[in-house]
Amino acid sequence: MTFSLTNKFLLSIAILFMISCNQDDPFEIDYSGAPDPFVITGIEPVTTETGLIYYEVEKIDGPFVINRRDQVQIYYTGRNTNGNIFDSSYRNGSTTPSFFGDLGSLIQGFREGLIGMKEGEKRVLIIPPSLGYENARQGTSGYNLRNDTLRFDIEVDRIIN
Repeated sequence: MTFSLTNKFLLSIAILFMISCNQDDPFEIDYSGAPDPFVITGIEPVTTETGLIYYEVEKIDGPFVINRRDQVQIYYTGRNTNGNIFDSSYRNGSTTPSFFGDLGSLIQGFREGLIGMKEGEKRVLIIPPSLGYENARQGTSGYNLRNDTLRFDIEVDRIIN
């Protein structure tokens, strides 16, 4: 039995289709590369006037601090109160920090927690709903987190003035 070029092409497509049916959802986000939460046992929390709580996991003496107008590259992982990851710079195996060019576009608690950090510093932010996604509109990514207290583990990689 000989296969024509058309039959070989159709067979190839069928094989590719069968192989792809056994693959995971290509739109599923993988957070398996995210590190474990930073340990905050024994660290005194700081509570701001707005209700943000943060823990200085690793403090650095450096010349530059993050200001609202700065652009930054950071590693981060966001978890809800159950410890489930909902966002991370480590998604889908990434090993590069995330770039934020406009801190004004971040949720208030995240922005407030970044301000004043230095390159190399690590913090844990505990963000109440009022500083998080409480006012998120239905259809936005934060809508399902609007009543959650959020935990972000953050490491500043670079400040770009």
